[in-house]
Amino acid sequence: MRLLSSDISARTIGDETIVLSLPSSRYFTITGVGTRLFELLAEDTSLDELVGTIVDEYEVDPATARRDIEAFLDQLRDVALLY
Repeated sequence: MRLLSSDISARTIGDETIVLSLPSSRYFTITGVGTRLFELLAEDTSLDELVGTIVDEYEVDPATARRDIEAFLDQLRDVALLY
């Protein structure tokens, strides 16, 4: 999976990312671990790779990481930022 980068303008400041969906002209704010996931999704990345990276970089167990990442990805899909 990967972000629809041609349809997105984004700027990260600290641990916060402001995202503009160009087709819908809607703004979104992503914070915390979501900012790291957003960075990782700039490249074609699998769910397993996302979970592995987050487990390695943050104090979280794999099951919790997977559940939270799946919820985050669902939110990105709902607003048409991910394919």
